[in-house]
Amino acid sequence: MSSANRKERKNLRLASLGATLEYYDFVAYVYVASAISQAFFPEGSSETLRLVQTFGIYSIGFVARPVAGIFMSRLADRIGRKKIFIFTLGLMSAATFGIGVLPTYETVGWLAPMLLLLMRVLQGCAVGGELPAAAVFVSEFAGPSRVGYAGAYLQSLAYGGFLMGASAAYVANFLADNIWTGSPSLEWRLPFIIGGVLGVVALYFRRELDETPAFRELEEQVGPQGSERQGSLSAVLREHRPAVMFGFLLIGTLSIINIVFFQYWPTYLQVNLGHSANMALSSSLLAIIGAMIAIPLWGRFADRYGWRALFVCGAVASMISSIAAFSVLPSIATDSPLLLMVSLPAAIGVASLAGAVPGLLASLFPTAIRQSGYAIPYNVGVAVVAGLLPLSLAPLIDTVGVRAPLLLALFSCALLLVAAAWVTRIPLYLGRSTIATDTEIVDDHEVLN
Repeated sequence: MSSANRKERKNLRLASLGATLEYYDFVAYVYVASAISQAFFPEGSSETLRLVQTFGIYSIGFVARPVAGIFMSRLADRIGRKKIFIFTLGLMSAATFGIGVLPTYETVGWLAPMLLLLMRVLQGCAVGGELPAAAVFVSEFAGPSRVGYAGAYLQSLAYGGFLMGASAAYVANFLADNIWTGSPSLEWRLPFIIGGVLGVVALYFRRELDETPAFRELEEQVGPQGSERQGSLSAVLREHRPAVMFGFLLIGTLSIINIVFFQYWPTYLQVNLGHSANMALSSSLLAIIGAMIAIPLWGRFADRYGWRALFVCGAVASMISSIAAFSVLPSIATDSPLLLMVSLPAAIGVASLAGAVPGLLASLFPTAIRQSGYAIPYNVGVAVVAGLLPLSLAPLIDTVGVRAPLLLALFSCALLLVAAAWVTRIPLYLGRSTIATDTEIVDDHEVLN
């Protein structure tokens, strides 16, 4: 293996490690939402109301993402990717550990949910800058025939954050129920404390990251006089509007998929279908493992056959598997072993889009504005869709019934087909199918090749 390939693999692993921990820190909240709702809100409230309040605070964390994420992405386009990496991971680690040591409602009253809200806002600021940076970083290090795989590899390890979050919640729940029965708050505190500690470890390794070749070469070409135009939001919105709109489609669809099949799944199984916390978390673990294995395979599929073929195949697979899963779920007996398998095929199907987003979204913009371009649809799309959807799912299921998530899953499949029809009309700046060059500052196609 050449030194260039070894450097590419090292940077890919280190960037993906940070994304894993960011996902873990951000979604650990969802896996222990039921316990948080009992710890931070009055006992006399109904279970549905407390869940709505809990996910309301979760959603506000997304509101902080657009402004903070776009601001940090603009800095990354001007001063480099690596410096932003260090700051965002440190901020996320501190906020996550902070949640783990917060006082409860029983101790300080309404100050408890207010402090929880503050920590969630800080988490939102961190994730808003981290994930676009990681996607751009690995895509710029990848060769033209590996953009899909590099982004999918990142996303697979990022989904490892879901796996770690579900595992930590499972272990904490087991310890609270069977060993440290006198410490019920351990069920929700332990995952956050672990996340904060792991973040510090990741910071140590992240020091070894290199700046991307594309950004270094761009800096050499534009010189100091071009720095003001790097990361220009006006250039993104004015000259790349179709790419931004296509990015909104991708991120909105991915947000629906993540919420339905991964983040809200354990709460759905517990609250709406009556399964135990351990069984619900076990089902989530298996679905996440299946998605993690499938995502890199979908990435290789995209590199070989193209983005359009990926979306068509993914939409069909997701539609069939989602209908099958939600058709049998209501009939599965409480805590039946069948529950462990029912979501696995659907998770493998929806992994097609999850693997596509990092590489494809990064390919929509030239180097000089790539991270800013990624951050706008990513952060705004996530804030709107992923921020509001968990808040509305509990009352939606109460109104429509337990099949409400199926309707959302089928809607996401329809959006995938729209993306398949649209993607061939969008100029790309990375990958084998590159058909556009950067005429704003330098010839970006030459820089990347």
